[in-house]
Amino acid sequence: MKQKLKFKPSDIAELYKNQASEYSVFADSSFSWRYLEKPLIDKVLSLTPNKNLKILDAGCGMGRTLKYLLDKKFPKENIVGVDISDEMLNIAKKNVPQLKTIKADLTKLKMKDKFDLIICTHVLHYLGEADFRKTLNNFYSLLKKGGILFFVITHPVRTTRHNLADYFKRDWIVDHTPWGTTSPLYLRPVTDIVNETIKAGFMLKSLEEPDVPLEAKEKDLVNYLKYACCPSRIAVIAQK
Repeated sequence: MKQKLKFKPSDIAELYKNQASEYSVFADSSFSWRYLEKPLIDKVLSLTPNKNLKILDAGCGMGRTLKYLLDKKFPKENIVGVDISDEMLNIAKKNVPQLKTIKADLTKLKMKDKFDLIICTHVLHYLGEADFRKTLNNFYSLLKKGGILFFVITHPVRTTRHNLADYFKRDWIVDHTPWGTTSPLYLRPVTDIVNETIKAGFMLKSLEEPDVPLEAKEKDLVNYLKYACCPSRIAVIAQK
């Protein structure tokens, strides 16, 4: 009998202990960051002209979103990064030494501060059902009333495009990363992503499935074809 794959939050730290350097080299210039994730972040930031937002980057990794927020002129004292990986945080501290970063497990995260915006990109697909719920509940408690949660994960259609019968699998799979390694991911359908967010108390403001812009076709045809073949990212914008 095939052994059932299991993965828990503490395993994320071990995973990126071995993958941190490969990921950090890939992440800053990645196609999806340039043409999918950054435009989504811009859309969220456009919801308010307030530059004094208190922002939590939950699962900040090597600090690319943190740096982007600094480039957008948000005050450094208003930005906090959290990650479970020492190796990732060490890289983040080199990339954005002026920002506060904290080591923490998002399923257990408790902070005195309350935030106007929580950004969480490419993290929640590392969490099984119970940990996904715990993290959403934590995010709810960490936001001010009216605060915004924004998270992005790999679209489940992209993960299952070669075998759509797996779409409703609701189980762990081993995925091949674009930086040349493998990683366990928890596969959940869009309905679970949305409904668990609502159950945590959030009001859904927007569900995003970003198209790859045509301008990317001229600049990077290989990756354009790779990412334009099917839905690649799904993002939730929700309000407390």
